[in-house]
Amino acid sequence: MTTNPDGHESLAGATLAALGGEAGALARTIAAAERHGASGQLPFAALSVRDGVVIGTGLNTALSDLDPSAHSEVVAIRDAARRTGSLDLAGTAVYSSCEPCAICRTVAAAAGVREIVYAAGKELVPVAMDPAPEATAALIDAVTALLPGIARRGATNLSDEQLSAPFRSYLRAAAG
Repeated sequence: MTTNPDGHESLAGATLAALGGEAGALARTIAAAERHGASGQLPFAALSVRDGVVIGTGLNTALSDLDPSAHSEVVAIRDAARRTGSLDLAGTAVYSSCEPCAICRTVAAAAGVREIVYAAGKELVPVAMDPAPEATAALIDAVTALLPGIARRGATNLSDEQLSAPFRSYLRAAAG
């Protein structure tokens, strides 16, 4: 494992087993999302895993890049494509700190991602972070109808309090 230029640990090359399986990978995304939120960035993190190895990592960079598509899952998929030298990510699973939106589900499907496994459900996202939750839910529902099974809630040992910590970190940083 290496350190990214932003000082955060890169998990690229780590095995899913070394991370503690699904629960461990999701706990790592929550921890990374909490650190990222505390820095004033949108508190979302993701890992792309294929054949039991992390092939891409992503933090939400929408604010810093002024890119509305730079969601953590999309960034992790982009990173995986660059590292593998291929747009075909068939067989890949993306582990995400939060339930993926319609954009993330669509990009994952376009890249051949098998599934997105998420930690925190959309019900844990504070209203202050989503000014149009009804529209967000409707878009997720529409994409889910077209892509059933693209996303599922993963098994974690984390409480709702722990799962929502990244959102609290971000809101404190944004207010401060």
